[in-house]
Order: sequence, then structure tokens, then C-alpha cells
Amino acid sequence: MSGCSVTLTPVFRGGQVEKVEVLYKVDGLNRKAGQELFAFQRSTVSVPAAKIENVTAADDLGPLPLMMAETAPYPMVFLHWAAGRELRGGLTIRYSAIPGEKPCEGRHGPYFHFSREGGGAAGPGLSFLMDVPDWRGQIFLRWDLSRMPEGARAVCAWGEGDADREGSLDCLRQIYYAFGPLRSVTEGDFGMYWQDEPPFDAAALAEYVKKLYGIMRRFFRDDQAVYRVFMSHDRTVSSGGTALQRCYMFGWNDTQRVSIAEKQNLLAHEMVHNWPHLNDEPYGETTWYEEGTAEYYSIMIPLRAGLITKAQALDEIQKRTADYYTNPTRHLSDAEAAKICWQDRRAQRLAYGRGIFFLAGVDAQIRRATEGQKSLDDVVLSLLEMGRRNEALGNEAFLRAVQETADIDVSEQWRLMHGGGHFAPDPDSFDGLFTLSPVTAREADTGKDAVSYQWAIR
Repeated sequence: MSGCSVTLTPVFRGGQVEKVEVLYKVDGLNRKAGQELFAFQRSTVSVPAAKIENVTAADDLGPLPLMMAETAPYPMVFLHWAAGRELRGGLTIRYSAIPGEKPCEGRHGPYFHFSREGGGAAGPGLSFLMDVPDWRGQIFLRWDLSRMPEGARAVCAWGEGDADREGSLDCLRQIYYAFGPLRSVTEGDFGMYWQDEPPFDAAALAEYVKKLYGIMRRFFRDDQAVYRVFMSHDRTVSSGGTALQRCYMFGWNDTQRVSIAEKQNLLAHEMVHNWPHLNDEPYGETTWYEEGTAEYYSIMIPLRAGLITKAQALDEIQKRTADYYTNPTRHLSDAEAAKICWQDRRAQRLAYGRGIFFLAGVDAQIRRATEGQKSLDDVVLSLLEMGRRNEALGNEAFLRAVQETADIDVSEQWRLMHGGGHFAPDPDSFDGLFTLSPVTAREADTGKDAVSYQWAIR
């Protein structure tokens, strides 16, 4: 089997992490002159990656002459390197990745920055690591902390310190990393890590997340225990969270009041992202499902498990109702919203609201059609198993799974939702625990009248 070693050497200088020296040694790769050797994701949904410097490559014959090109498939920007001659033997790639400072203006976007914090740095692999397309084999991730202060630690979603995995090199890019004087709560293959001390009990929050992860693992029929959570001390006026493979990062800041209760739903939402997926190409095509399932199960799984009360669930549902039905961009189609969602945060939130209320309504219809014998859970778990078999899954797969589960056709309702049409929540949504009444509300930003809804505990 082909192998690739990736060595990360953080360099501490002048009281901070100056850079990370990155070394790839890849074997089993065949490339002719002009073919792509490796690529770097320069920005992701308008979030810039680390600055990279001194990119060089060599093979068994010595240094390789490199040619670079840029592509911008929305919403990404990539840099691509090809060699001026045929590759002979193993490929060696060297470069330096320079972590940036944390964003300090506006609201926080997705956690795709590679940033300094507390004497260390943290971020996703996609913001500082290369991809070698069409390569697969045994990966050996190695840390060299000899140029960091004594006591420094390094961790990624795979674990603390060195780690080995089989797969494509893209899997290195789809996880979070952190290094420096880390604080943590760990147990087996679960861990939560942070650098600056937050104004809440991080250890207590870690215990909640660990318990929630165990419950979600069982619900989604997951036999893997690996999961890690990373905290970010944000400099912006708001914070959020972003999930990658078997990990997520969430933030706190100095301007918002923070409590464990206020973070619980965010953490649940990001955790759900570990499981339900559909193919989201072109971008925005199935985002309603990705975000809708995360919104739906971030409420329903903790509620069913007794981790939150009906009153807490009601509060979360009502907030989402108000946010969606008063959103001035709510009549954009999913395709239209995708084109502007990283410039207009109102459009970016559409998939969350329409997804949760459409899915909650489908759940209610399935329960009625099957006299309570089946639910949305059966559809989601069926699609999850299909995905584990590497079957191609899109919107049609979802509609077909609903038809097979309950012998009902929701395609017209889906088209209405997907196209930005108005649809009311189903009154039997959310396990039938709440009642629903239409109300007149004020549209955000414009003050125009809008049709919204009020929930109450049944």
C-alpha cells in the first residue's frame, strides 16, 4: 500500500507561533509533466486560509520545477501546482503556513481560519494543509514540537500527538487541529480542548457534550468512539460553531453573556452534522437537509433523552419560527440563496429554518400515515446507511425514502419549500408535543407585516 508521512513543526518565536513548517513525503504517485501534483484551498466561503510561503517540491531526481494556477469554483478558491517534468519516485513537498490573527470585525463566520490563540494556534486542516488529488494509502501524521515551549501539546480530531489512518489526503483537511499550552477534558477517544480560559465551566460543558455524544452515537447507529471538540476565544461580537469530520469547533467572546445552557443547542447542532448528509452539488442543492436535520435533531434528541425540558425545546422552536418567517429573504429559492448567502447572512440562514420546519412536517405526515409506526427517523437512518455504502444521495433519494417508508408523496411540498414558497408548519410537528397558531409579525429590517406562528406546550 502507498504511504504518506505528514510532519507538522510549529515554530514559536517572539511570544507567539510564527509559522508551521509542513513536510509531505508521498510515494505511489504517478504524474506526467503538466499534471496536477498538489493543491491548496486558498479560501472557503470567503474565509481566507493561512498564508503559505516557500512552497517547494522534489522527487528522486531532485527539485521539481513548479507551475501554479488558480481556480474559483464557488464558494471556494484553490491554488494548483503542477511539475514541469514527469515525477520520478517519491514526492516531497515543503512549505510554511503562517497562522493569522482572529477576525475582530462583524459577526463570526464559519470556523475556517487558522489562527493564533493563547500561545498556540488552531484551525481546520483545509486552511493550512495541501491535498494530493487521486492519492490514497496509509497516512502517518507526525508532530515535531521541539521548537515550541516546554509543555506544549498537539491534537487533532484523530487524537493527541502522532496518528495513523488509511484514506485520501483530503481526510487530513476535513478535521480540526490545535497545538500549544492546551487545556482539556478527555476520556478514551473523546476530548474537548481549549487555550484561553472561558468565563464558564468548560469541564462541566465537556461532561454534557460527552453524554450527548453517547446518546447521538446510539441514535445514529455509529460504532466509532472518536470525537473531539475545540473551543475558540473569538474577538468578534458574536460566536458560532462549525462541524467537520468527527469534530467541531465552537466559540465564545468577551461581549456576549455566556452560559452552558446557551451553548447546549449550538453544540448539539454541530454534533448532528457528523451524520446526516446528502450530496450538495451544486452548492445549496441539499443544504436544507444538512442544516434542517441538524436543527431538528439538536432539539429532539436532547428532548427525548431528558437532557432538556419541553419548555426549553419550545423556546428553541419558537426562536427558529420567528427567525425564518420574518426573514426578508425567505422567498428566495435555495439556488438563489446559495448565490448570495456568504454576502447576506439573512440568506445564509434560510436553509436552517425551511429545513427544520419542512422535515418536522414530513415527520408528522409519516406518523399519521403509518399510525405512529414510522417517523422521519426511519428516513434519515435509511439514508445514513445508504451513505455508508457509498451510494450517491441527493434530493430524489430523500423523496424516494419518504415514499418507501410511509407510501406518501411529498415532492410537491418539497418543491414549494425548495423554491422559496410559503408553507406553514404542520401542527403535529415535533412529536405532537406543541400547539400552533398563526400570528402577524414584523418582517426583520423592513417592518412589513409577515405571517408567522406561535407555539405552546400541548
